Amino acid sequence: MTHDELLITCNKHNHDIDKLLTLINDFYNQPSYQVRDLNNDIYFIAQHDIYSFRFENRLLKIYTLKGTFILNERLYKVKEHLASHFLQISKSEIINTMFIDHLVLNKNGIIEIIFTNNDSTYSSRRYLKSIKEALKL
Repeated sequence: MTHDELLITCNKHNHDIDKLLTLINDFYNQPSYQVRDLNNDIYFIAQHDIYSFRFENRLLKIYTLKGTFILNERLYKVKEHLASHFLQISKSEIINTMFIDHLVLNKNGIIEIIFTNNDSTYSSRRYLKSIKEALKL
């Protein structure tokens, strides 16, 4: 065999299998980003290691479990190449839903999103409908 191969066997084809295949394909084909840290050291970060892209203080910051990095790109340009499990939650932030630990639904319509590393962020009310649809709330 000259390449990796994955065989999925099931009784009949269904929507869950389609979702699984999309997830595997997205993971396999994810790009990596050339980023810099706060000391201007250069790193390559795989998309699946990123839990948040946040535009803060005129910089696009990438948050991973290993640290925070800066990417010289516009958020809308990054969004064009993201896997299907990334979700825009505000004008200035896109998150990786695979890193969500839990949600806190506030009375004012804002959702607090807690990541697996206990970092947290807040959604914008403007994006509430699309967030609920994407997360099936």
